[in-house]
Order: sequence, then structure tokens, then C-alpha cells
Amino acid sequence: MAMQETGSRPPRRRRPTGEGTRNPLVALAIALPVAALLAYAFGGWHQFALQANTMVQLIGH
Repeated sequence: MAMQETGSRPPRRRRPTGEGTRNPLVALAIALPVAALLAYAFGGWHQFALQANTMVQLIGH
């Protein structure tokens, strides 16, 4: 029995070299609001503030 490829995809098309490069600031502008929302939704913001406060107190002594 010969093995058949299942789920094969057509080859990916490559973009021309001059197109499609994204400025890192654009990527940051996309990622930061999502990261802040997730941190707020799951309590990460409070934990971050607590750890930052503890570090400030440690450095201050």
C-alpha cells in the first residue's frame, strides 16, 4: 500500500521584499492594549503593582 499525503496545503506565496515589513512601533501599538486588557482581566495588574512596590521598598532600605 502506498502512503498518501493527507491535508497537504498549497505552497505559501512569499511577499516581495519591499512589501509587508511592519514597523516595530506598530506591532507594539497592537500588542500593548491587548496585554494590558489581559493583565487587568486576570488580576495581573494588581500583582505587578504589588511586586513593583515591594522592589521599591527593598531598594529603598
